[in-house]
Amino acid sequence: MDKNFLNSRKNWLQKAKKDREQFKITDLGAGSKQMGKTRSVSELAKKASSAGIYGEILWKIAHHYQPKLLLELGTSIGTGSIHLKSGNPNSHLITVEGCDRILLKASQQFDTWNLTGITTICASFDEFVKLPCIGGTYDLIFLDGNHSGEATLRYIDMLFQHTDHNTAFILDDIRWSDGMWNCWNQLVNDDRFHVSIDLGRMGILWRRDEQTKEHFTIRPKIFKNRFF
Repeated sequence: MDKNFLNSRKNWLQKAKKDREQFKITDLGAGSKQMGKTRSVSELAKKASSAGIYGEILWKIAHHYQPKLLLELGTSIGTGSIHLKSGNPNSHLITVEGCDRILLKASQQFDTWNLTGITTICASFDEFVKLPCIGGTYDLIFLDGNHSGEATLRYIDMLFQHTDHNTAFILDDIRWSDGMWNCWNQLVNDDRFHVSIDLGRMGILWRRDEQTKEHFTIRPKIFKNRFF
């Protein structure tokens, strides 16, 4: 993995975790188990699932597969976006966040990183998934917002029409609740997906029509170090 990116990420996270300015948020998803309605960049940075090894996995997937059009549901302060865009700077990322205050904070982080090719949209996921795809079909979809199993299944059903046979779906917090775990297992057995990988906190689903259906359970460090 790019050492310059790792050093930049370390410095950025250190600064972000010191930003304790409080702001009210609008949470349209299942809600946080640990944070209230008033939060800070510091809190969001500390709780971001893609700040550590899972962020490195996002970076490596984007770097290895070079997806051209990416969709992220759940921007938060932009940690996932930063990893995906840095993995493939030539990609176009559409990131959707339901809270305008959080999206403003994320945009500030993108400016800090000098990232371009990011379209930020403030909308509920239910509203967004009804819209036509901007720019063709999504090559990668990262779902990191509403941690409701029922909602996740609904979003995937709606977005599926905007994918092709190589599209990857990445789901965060598949063990967050019984509902999310049931959702993940339902998707693993879904004939629309031919490859599924359980990484502990995250799960990955691929459409690969030419491939025999397979499921893997892999420790994140093994996946990160040996698959790319």
